[in-house]
Amino acid sequence: MFYEAIFQPSKRMNCTTEAKRLAGKKIAVQDGWIIEDGPFKGQNGFYIKNSTVGWIPQSDLINFLTSLSSGTHSKAPDVRFAY
Repeated sequence: MFYEAIFQPSKRMNCTTEAKRLAGKKIAVQDGWIIEDGPFKGQNGFYIKNSTVGWIPQSDLINFLTSLSSGTHSKAPDVRFAY
């Protein structure tokens, strides 16, 4: 399922310059999996459609706005970042 949320990176992971540029911005993400280890263990992991790098722990996404229909997410800006 796709969602829109505000990306607010935590200080627990090192972000790339590109990821830092997205801080505080609304992004479209897709629900992926439950994180199995590390400081984000047990959280949902999200990723950006058509991105080849990176994942986002649920704690770095705030103000989940709404789920997006399958056609709507393609209208979201193509943003990319990596941890």
